[in-house]
Amino acid sequence: MLQRKRHKHQSHRFCKKELDEYMELLWYLQERHGQNMKDYLADLNSDWDPAIGEILKKQGYLEETDTELKFTEKGYNFARQLIRSHRLAERLLTDVLDMKIDQAEAGACEFEHIIVPEIVDAICTLLGHPKVCPHGMPIPESACCKEVRRSVKTATKNLTELEAGQDARVAYINTQSNERMHQLTQMGIQPGSKIRVHQTYPALVVRIDSTQIALDEVVARDILVWE
Repeated sequence: MLQRKRHKHQSHRFCKKELDEYMELLWYLQERHGQNMKDYLADLNSDWDPAIGEILKKQGYLEETDTELKFTEKGYNFARQLIRSHRLAERLLTDVLDMKIDQAEAGACEFEHIIVPEIVDAICTLLGHPKVCPHGMPIPESACCKEVRRSVKTATKNLTELEAGQDARVAYINTQSNERMHQLTQMGIQPGSKIRVHQTYPALVVRIDSTQIALDEVVARDILVWE
């Protein structure tokens, strides 16, 4: 996912989109390696231009001491919103428009730079407040995710809410477990799959094509569907 962040370093003024992409790169690295960027930026070679760091510090996005380089609160919130927009765009493009992940990645890269937070929240609500992107990475929450009351605008529901005989289409799998995601995919349960609830008691049994599958309730809760 980091390949798209690479730029050929030239003596030019960096445009906003380039600066945004470097903020995303720092977020990705922070997720993997920790908050102190000095621990790993020196190893990036051509992926990182020190001039970018100076610009981001001047803009108030980064702060540096002798031993640490970190996001400021302003920088953290800005990068967080970029990542949220990007990962929700990936979910929208893969789950609703049935695009392949590599195609969705390219579209999401453009989406994140132009969309406003209010529209991002509306998309989040439409999708049922997914927790992870198609790559299994966490989607940062917004206030819309924290409301206890379920919004009437939410288009998805949990598989466990369906009754016997109901048909639905899988919207997304809400899990950070790669093993569980792989198991469900092997069963044919993946975004876009048509699914019918065969029975709900004593065990939840669903039908995918001509195959019946019994699902543990804990696993079934991770499956969000459109009716």
